Amino acid sequence: MQTVNDRKCPWAWSSPKVTLNIALSFLFTTGAILVGFMLPAAADERPPDPFGNHTIELNKEVPLASIWVLLRDRMQIEKAYFHECLPPHEPPCPSVPTLVQKLDEIRQHRGKALLGHLNITVNLMIKPAPSEWIGPLEAITMRNGDCKAYSLAKYAGTQELGISADRVRLVIVHNRRHAEDHMVVAVYHDGEWFILDNLTNVLLRDSEKRDYEPLAVLDYTGARRYLSAFWAE
Repeated sequence: MQTVNDRKCPWAWSSPKVTLNIALSFLFTTGAILVGFMLPAAADERPPDPFGNHTIELNKEVPLASIWVLLRDRMQIEKAYFHECLPPHEPPCPSVPTLVQKLDEIRQHRGKALLGHLNITVNLMIKPAPSEWIGPLEAITMRNGDCKAYSLAKYAGTQELGISADRVRLVIVHNRRHAEDHMVVAVYHDGEWFILDNLTNVLLRDSEKRDYEPLAVLDYTGARRYLSAFWAE
């Protein structure tokens, strides 16, 4: 089993840096329409948040909630740029052909196998390194980042692979084993939450991650905290 060591994932309560100048230039010079997150394709009941604990919405003034608003806008910008770079556009944009190939390879699988291949693919595409909050396309292009970068790349990947936004969460947890905070992606499949984690290529259920204490969850509806977690507002 190959693991990806990322022992440092600092939560810098500062706004994400806007460094993907190409994407921003594309947006403002062409007037591109932002491509939003994939909303639920069916009227299925929205599953409760992972880890079996209730959550409540974070006050919009809490730094994490504010950061998440900016990150969602950032991901929309990057998604618009990514789709504008798809064939038949010439010349191809940097990193996009490789990313398209990886996504096509992942699409050959279904269910848990698809989730497992998404987890492994991103784990191998990014090298662990300290980083600020950055967008998923920037993380793939730079090929380095911390758990936030891995998780945001996987979160965006689920959108491109057609997984309903209602079945995907970003989850901030406290890793009791290493006494540090961490971020993972949770995807709901066949009535269970599976955790995509840059610390391991093994796909586990949320109930199997006993060392993880959930703190907060992020998705297209906003930012929430777990009732079981202390949160200073």
